[in-house]
Amino acid sequence: SGAAAMLILLFLAVTSATSAELIAVSSILTYDVYKKYINPNATEAQVLRVSHYMVAAFAIFMGIAGTIFFYIGVSMGWLYTFMGVLLGSAVVPIALCITWSKASRMGCVVGAISGLIAGIIAWMVTTSQLNDKINVVTSGGDYEMLAGNLAAIGVGGIVATAWSYIAPDDFNFDITRAINSPTHLKDIVEVEHSDKEKAPSVDSKTEKDVSHTVAPVEHEVIRAGITDEKDLDPVALNKAFKFAAWSSVVLTVILIILIPLPLFFASTVYDVGSLKAWVIVAIIWAFLASFTVVIYPLYESKDSLIMICKGIVKDLFKPGSGKYTAPTPVVA
Repeated sequence: SGAAAMLILLFLAVTSATSAELIAVSSILTYDVYKKYINPNATEAQVLRVSHYMVAAFAIFMGIAGTIFFYIGVSMGWLYTFMGVLLGSAVVPIALCITWSKASRMGCVVGAISGLIAGIIAWMVTTSQLNDKINVVTSGGDYEMLAGNLAAIGVGGIVATAWSYIAPDDFNFDITRAINSPTHLKDIVEVEHSDKEKAPSVDSKTEKDVSHTVAPVEHEVIRAGITDEKDLDPVALNKAFKFAAWSSVVLTVILIILIPLPLFFASTVYDVGSLKAWVIVAIIWAFLASFTVVIYPLYESKDSLIMICKGIVKDLFKPGSGKYTAPTPVVA
């Protein structure tokens, strides 16, 4: 029935969102905290073990937090709207950081913090003005949350933008584009090679690994996760950016202005045939969107997925045999 289908959809949505949160938080804590500051020389086994610990720790934390929220009366709707008060102040500063070379580092930080403070103040003041008392129910009203969200996003954006105009930075995005380039990797490999040549050998296994992962200057090392040089062409990237930007503008105008607003102002009441046509269009749109965001990416990643599946099958019959090994160096 429809109710059972909705229950299945809700279960899939919750489990997929939880899985994504677990992986995201585990990756951040493992690579950005543990490997960056606690144990920079962590081995692959140590990183994997810590990531498993982080998944378990965050799962326990989410369970405890969810139980507490349930018993104090905080609903998912309340959390969803309050999330804008807490995080909305960083939306514009982050957008400026990744799209505007003149964005001020200090201005974005100050904008995010000041927007958070302004959002909380606006949220609490509006709640106190519109209600006799402040509690979970009154603080979760539409106008109360709207005031907090608007103040957080607005103040954060205004402060970050104004600060950037007054004291702009001059960031070169070529630095970020070069992170995954083969040339950048070659430089890193050569530095690692020179450092290891100066240091005493630990054992023969280490020397063997170095010989397989380091190539001379005239060689090119091909590794997984490294972007092809042709995909980093500034002209092509700028063309793709313009296509994405104009596509976003066109879709926004069509889906938010041209289609819904005329229907709203006309107070259109559908008959059965019109409603059926509208539902058919919505279903077609949903299937096309599913193909675009679900099926096509799977097709694009078919080689990687096949490699992963082969590794899993090998590990099932012989543990450790399915581990990925980098291709051997290719002479340029």
